[in-house]
Amino acid sequence: MRRLWHRLNVPSPCIYCTQTLLFPPLLSRPSLFSKSYQTLFPSPLKTARETSTEVHTNKPALLADFYRSLSTQDIDCIWPLYTYLYTNDLLSTLTRKNFHHIFLYTIRARASQKNLLRLTALTDDMRKRGFQLRLNEYNSLIHWVGGKTVPNLHPHHLLDALKIFEDMQKPELVTEAGEIIQKEPVQPSVVTFNTLIDIAVQLSDIRTAQRLYHDMVSRHLQPDVYTYSSLLHSMGKMGDVSGMDHMLNDIRNNGLNTMAKNTAIWNVVMSGYACNGFKDRTYAMFEQMVEAYSKDQKKKKKKHKSKINSTTPALKQVPITDAESYRIYIDLMVHDNRRDEAIRVLYNMETLGIKPTITIYNTLFGSFMKSTKFHLYDEEVDPEQTVKLNTLQQLYKSMKDTQVKPNSETMYTLVSAFLDLGDTKSALGAFVSLSNISQTLSTPPARKSIQSNSVATLAKERLLLANRDPTKIEPYQELLDRLNGVVTKSL
Repeated sequence: MRRLWHRLNVPSPCIYCTQTLLFPPLLSRPSLFSKSYQTLFPSPLKTARETSTEVHTNKPALLADFYRSLSTQDIDCIWPLYTYLYTNDLLSTLTRKNFHHIFLYTIRARASQKNLLRLTALTDDMRKRGFQLRLNEYNSLIHWVGGKTVPNLHPHHLLDALKIFEDMQKPELVTEAGEIIQKEPVQPSVVTFNTLIDIAVQLSDIRTAQRLYHDMVSRHLQPDVYTYSSLLHSMGKMGDVSGMDHMLNDIRNNGLNTMAKNTAIWNVVMSGYACNGFKDRTYAMFEQMVEAYSKDQKKKKKKHKSKINSTTPALKQVPITDAESYRIYIDLMVHDNRRDEAIRVLYNMETLGIKPTITIYNTLFGSFMKSTKFHLYDEEVDPEQTVKLNTLQQLYKSMKDTQVKPNSETMYTLVSAFLDLGDTKSALGAFVSLSNISQTLSTPPARKSIQSNSVATLAKERLLLANRDPTKIEPYQELLDRLNGVVTKSL
């Protein structure tokens, strides 16, 4: 791979490429750099030999600075110094453990194309140094190359991931420059196959997913819940209900009873039945799971073993419900014109101690929207408009009471539902309220001084900031156009 350093728009330029210090609390140590800066930025009149000698003379200070940036676990802070080491052929001073740490901090960073380029460049450097990639590093690389950085996958993501899958099992590797590098073959694991199967399923490439599954079984690797749920999901998307039933029978016949009563497996099967018109099967499965959940809650309250073992044997093979089970069930009821029953099921979740997800509220909010887009001049009055408004306002209050985080889809469905029901005041109030929540949540916390915090504290704060859920609620353009029309009409 051709090095793409000039394309990596690092937010913090390397301090060795500019005289401006952008990290004074971290990198400006007078005892280390007061004398070395004059040699790190040599005069253009000096010869290349003198410059090379001065760079190597300041190697201890350079490495001290690199290890200090490495302790932050922030790849944006580490990468400029790593680039400087690469440019001056100083990567030989780094150990296998150093490369492993840089690799780890890169895959922990935000999934972006810039970090993907860093990851692939880092793997090239490790191979040139003769450092073998480990199995977990191959798994992470396949996950990133397979489309982690993009919202929608394309066929080339699967091809690139399969190429890495083949290269990891070869005894030698040929670089783009034609250089042959000897290495130890690395055999894939269940995680490797699960990652590839997931990529194939997202692309609806069922044949490749099944081929990978049979390859896994032929290597005497036991598929896990993630493997079966991915395959069942792909069959549900393709409408292969008989294939889903056949795989479920295989799971039971192979003695995998623990996996057969897994909640994730049942949720995938329920979703597949619901998407293909088998409503009765979905309702029956959900009722069994609710009954099993009730039995499980009663078991936890019992103290005597004799009472615990009195559970019905049939229910021992049924998993308990979770929030995703309710989402599938409520979504099916809404599409089956049973909205009032779906709302009662939502309120029952709160009594059972299961917190609803925002997707459930979005589905119920969207059920109050009309089928057409705009109704600015629609004078037809719904006889149940008042009842629907009260129900919608109660749902909105329930969402705020349960402290479920809204998103952009929430703003669109809720505000549009209020507008379709003719309540412009509530629509504008909900729009302003959700916008204020977005502004409050998107305010970044105040950065603390690096000198007054330990490395462990800084690393923890960095991970919390990097893994925070997207809190910025952006209204859809369609909703903004409609609100502009409402405001213009009222003037």
